[in-house]
Amino acid sequence: MPAKLRLHAAPATMVFLAVIVALTVTGLLVASSGAEVAAKQPKCGDTITTDTTLHKDLLNCPNNGIIIGADNITLDLNYHRIDGDGAPAAGCDPQTEFCDIGVLNDGHDGVTVVHGSTRQFDAGVVIGEAGHNRLLGISSSRNASIGIVVFDSARSVVRDSSGSGSIAHNTGAGLGLFSSHHIRVLHSSFRHNGDMGIAVDTAADNLIKGNLLARNKHFGIVVRGQAANRNQVRRNRAVRNGKIGVYIEGSRNVIARNRVSHPFRGEATGIEVDGGNHNLITRNSIRDTEGRGISVDFSRDPEVSGGPPVVGNVLRSNHIRRAGKDGVRVNPGAKHTLLQRNHAFGAKDDGVDANNPTTKLARNEAKRNGDLGVEAVRGVIDGGGNRASGNGDPRQCTNIACE
Repeated sequence: MPAKLRLHAAPATMVFLAVIVALTVTGLLVASSGAEVAAKQPKCGDTITTDTTLHKDLLNCPNNGIIIGADNITLDLNYHRIDGDGAPAAGCDPQTEFCDIGVLNDGHDGVTVVHGSTRQFDAGVVIGEAGHNRLLGISSSRNASIGIVVFDSARSVVRDSSGSGSIAHNTGAGLGLFSSHHIRVLHSSFRHNGDMGIAVDTAADNLIKGNLLARNKHFGIVVRGQAANRNQVRRNRAVRNGKIGVYIEGSRNVIARNRVSHPFRGEATGIEVDGGNHNLITRNSIRDTEGRGISVDFSRDPEVSGGPPVVGNVLRSNHIRRAGKDGVRVNPGAKHTLLQRNHAFGAKDDGVDANNPTTKLARNEAKRNGDLGVEAVRGVIDGGGNRASGNGDPRQCTNIACE
């Protein structure tokens, strides 16, 4: 009986081993095929669903470049370029589909795009309705509308990247954050765009830090929309932008330690708060503006636009040098503005011009300005410690006491 059992077991064992070998070979073939797919150079318009590395440039893409098709993958451009053809995509309807985009991620989380460039698309890189994305070391240039777009997204980072030379007249931008939150834009550059360097539009709780904004036609950084709240704009450098270095709407934003110089068109302003409440403008350096150094504006004054007044903004410890008009101006519709420990030197008009009686001034310094050190309307709150000397008007200050 045992001998018979052994005789019957041998063929079964052989069959089992044969199946194992067959499965192993099949597995190796499948793995080999998968490796070939992963190693294959993508083409213009391809959708990728695994980690992918570019091995050569993609040139003259007629529509989209590469489309992200899965969560948690990395696209390594490997220091290569994805290049459009510089023309609108034929047969593609931008009202219903994404058209002419260098790298497109519509809705995939945890995606990383690194080390390379896009150019000559309508938009260089677009991230939409996604979270935890990373854009690292990406240069996007010479696009029609915008270099980098992040919309309806959260908790992502753009670092060591650039968006420059977007050519659309009066609308071209380096980077746009639209309806997004907790996005960090760090140590990047945005130059020579047709309108602005960075647009933060109806977006909250974002950090814009350590970036260069240079020679954009109108604006360096724009934080726009009544829902553009609690954003932080820190340690950026805005140089030779056309109209305004940093433009702020919304409320409870922090604009701190930025360097703004040489806005160069018309009444170009260094930093402008144009609506919004309880914003903090602190420790910024503003130099050589053609217009005002810092302006708290009144576009939401009920008498002007029917909207609510601007309330409770704080300007503290800013340094303004050689403004083409006033160093600091508080317009009539801006209520309960606090000016504290600001320094305004060498403005062509007043050092500080406070035009709303609810403004409070404390420990500001104004020297060598063309007209008054401090021109304040009657009723302005004198918090004491204000100093003015060497200004063009011998009175030095009006309606407050200056040392």
